[in-house]
Amino acid sequence: MHEIPETMAQVAALVAKSQQNGEPMNEDQVVQGGLQNWIQELLDEGIEGGYLTARLRNTDLIVLDITGKQLLQTDALNAAKLVPAFKRDPHMTLMAVQTAMRKIIDSGQL
Repeated sequence: MHEIPETMAQVAALVAKSQQNGEPMNEDQVVQGGLQNWIQELLDEGIEGGYLTARLRNTDLIVLDITGKQLLQTDALNAAKLVPAFKRDPHMTLMAVQTAMRKIIDSGQL
């Protein structure tokens, strides 16, 4: 999945689509995947290229370089906090992730 849902209605549509495609996903999986895709998009834009890979996990976010070397690990962004936050307020969660990623990029952590 390479989509970034912005509402819970879009999440529901993606859940239904995944079931039709024979690769069923639940809401949490769709939200987590969408948030990871959003982080990846912000990373690609902020670093100007697709040289880094974001992995949003339950407990943290890791960023790998093109060779697979881990460049960043932070628990400031993690699926355990972000998925429920997105379910409550998708827009504010996407904005919070954008702000957090901007701080990481601007601080030179990557």
